[in-house]
Amino acid sequence: MNSENAEDLYSFSEDEIRNAAFKVSIKPARLAGHVLFIVMSVVIFLLMAGPLTGLKYLGLEKEVNLMEWFMIFIFFLGLVFFCMNVGKEAVISGKGIVLRNWFIFNEAINVSDVEKCEVITGLTSHGRYHTEHFSKAVIYYGGGNRFSVTDNIYRGWDDLVRYMELNRKTEYIDGRSKISRMLDDLSGKMGK
Repeated sequence: MNSENAEDLYSFSEDEIRNAAFKVSIKPARLAGHVLFIVMSVVIFLLMAGPLTGLKYLGLEKEVNLMEWFMIFIFFLGLVFFCMNVGKEAVISGKGIVLRNWFIFNEAINVSDVEKCEVITGLTSHGRYHTEHFSKAVIYYGGGNRFSVTDNIYRGWDDLVRYMELNRKTEYIDGRSKISRMLDDLSGKMGK
């Protein structure tokens, strides 16, 4: 991108940006992970059908039933996470915001209906093999309703935060633990 186009992007006024249209939806890599989880649980269930039938003939019917119910539970758990994460979307156009949950619940609100947008930074998810740092935006609207998205799962998150900043709705919250904040403050004082 040449410098003339870059300058054109930053020459918009706040009103033009505030009236822009964009969508906050799941990242393709996260979508693939959700689909893969559901497909793999079905494949494993189908592959285990033969051995489980053999175990039933050996008299382990209760254990086989328990394993089948567990596999069905895992499938439905994956389906719930799929609907919860993939079925969440926000579409912003001008002053209008459409929030979708679970693929079927849609709410159309105006930016003036938004009470506040908390932007929680410094959150951490610890796994066995990696640690993931992320931020979360929680939109409060309509007297107690809320809609939340994280930057590690949803694309367009930064556009949403910028949109809420321009409409003076953001409140920033440090989501780090007390110990992390204390260590960061201590290292900042020692560096001076």
